[in-house]
Amino acid sequence: MLIGCSNGNKNQIQVHTSIHELSVNKESDGYTNKPSKSSGYGLRYILQNQWGVGFYSNETTRTQSVDKLSKEIYDIEKNNVVDVSYTFGTKNLDYYLSLGYGLVISGSRNLDYSQISGLSAEKSDAKMGILDLDLMGGTSMMYDFGYQFGSSGIALNFGYRKQNAKYDQLENSTSTSNFITGNNSQYLIGLSLIY
Repeated sequence: MLIGCSNGNKNQIQVHTSIHELSVNKESDGYTNKPSKSSGYGLRYILQNQWGVGFYSNETTRTQSVDKLSKEIYDIEKNNVVDVSYTFGTKNLDYYLSLGYGLVISGSRNLDYSQISGLSAEKSDAKMGILDLDLMGGTSMMYDFGYQFGSSGIALNFGYRKQNAKYDQLENSTSTSNFITGNNSQYLIGLSLIY
């Protein structure tokens, strides 16, 4: 039975890395999305009572090409998350499922939208159209499925994580309303040490 409390006598250390970014920016006339990229890592320690605490750091890059111009524009989000989790599993954690919820404690968003007019002179480079947005806060959720190789104490993990962040609105800007909220999500893979 997968979903059930384990016998509560094992600890876990989990390590994850992002393998695929799911989020994209909304396309508009004259802009075409390119594949999004994600890089990051996660660390989690799960106690014998199956409660865990984790840290996740991620950088998401979304790129669009400007049609009829040899130019690309980018949107880079950086998030650092702390969270708590609870793990359900079989008696010896042959199979298990971890569910977690956390807070985005730090981060930033960097945008090159120089083709868009109306950017704030205070926070943009007028020549390059570069915008730097400061994080105001955010939340994160995750789930992670693990499979232990026999009784080796080594498990393979597959997970999903999503971050919802809010960024400081640019003063005197009429064009960045779509950018004050950030949503990025990733598939992850990792290994666990069960002991």
